[in-house]
Amino acid sequence: MVEKEVTMLNEQIKKLDAKDFDLDAWKIYTINILERIFGAESHKIQQIKELKYDFSSWSLRDTSGSAGSIIKTARVILESSINELENFGLPKRDKVENLNASEAVLSVFEDELKGSQFRKLKEILQNNDVSEKKRLLTELFSDLDNEAKESLLLNIMLKM
Repeated sequence: MVEKEVTMLNEQIKKLDAKDFDLDAWKIYTINILERIFGAESHKIQQIKELKYDFSSWSLRDTSGSAGSIIKTARVILESSINELENFGLPKRDKVENLNASEAVLSVFEDELKGSQFRKLKEILQNNDVSEKKRLLTELFSDLDNEAKESLLLNIMLKM
């Protein structure tokens, strides 16, 4: 299942050796691939973003900012990504993304509700009985005025 992803990353590794190699274009394409595979919050993306030629006087004396060093670092990032995919498979991002969405929505409720209302909401959400949870949530929301409900809905939509 990871064959397509590995193939795409291997293609990016091959591009590192091209005569007309363009670091900025390569980074854009690579970041897009890594975001799709590992998610936008992956540390690999930050590592790729940090790759740049350093033309300061110190780096000209030292080879650490040279094209060869940058290409070597880029290759290591992609090879480690491939190794991770081959050994562990695709990351389980759906749960993480759902968790982040839930946290974002909860943060809106925390900002908009009174402390006691928010504590009650968290307590209700712990309930495993769906019908009871629905009844308690309906009760909680019926106690809110229209302005509070409108503010909650608006801020939830803005978080998306």
